[in-house]
Amino acid sequence: MMKYITFIYVTLLILPSCIWASDFVEGTVMGVVKRSPTQTNPPVFINTYTGAGTVKHPQGEWSEVDVSGLVPPDVIAVFLSGNLLITHGNKPETCNLTIAYRNSGETHEYAYLGQTIEAHIGSGQRSAHSTWVPVKDGKFEIKWEANTAHLGTWPNHCSYGINLSLVSYLR
Repeated sequence: MMKYITFIYVTLLILPSCIWASDFVEGTVMGVVKRSPTQTNPPVFINTYTGAGTVKHPQGEWSEVDVSGLVPPDVIAVFLSGNLLITHGNKPETCNLTIAYRNSGETHEYAYLGQTIEAHIGSGQRSAHSTWVPVKDGKFEIKWEANTAHLGTWPNHCSYGINLSLVSYLR
């Protein structure tokens, strides 16, 4: 019995990154879109080939996403679903796209949560990506990164896209 208690104690000491109940938000009401989960202007839309969304959400920087006009004011989390996209150009390179999320006003530097990679010349990736994101005052933050230097210069180099629609909310 003592070995079992010691094991539990040591495990708790060496795993400080465990997720505790206090690391979650709880709600009582969930709302889901009535039709296909798309919006005319999805909350997160980035296309490096056309430049769409790249000023509002620059690569490598945390930027705010405002969904307050799409959900009730007391929402504490939203569920996003869509695709991470890469269109590979004709130059040999491995193209990597990642995305991270955090609550509005938070300062922690989170690692990526979503990722897609493409290495084959002339090919592409369309990777499904869905996640719950905490929301404060109708806002949350994203940071996306691509690893190639020539963003959006397809057909020579890789172009990247992120298209995430709001599917559900929690309050």
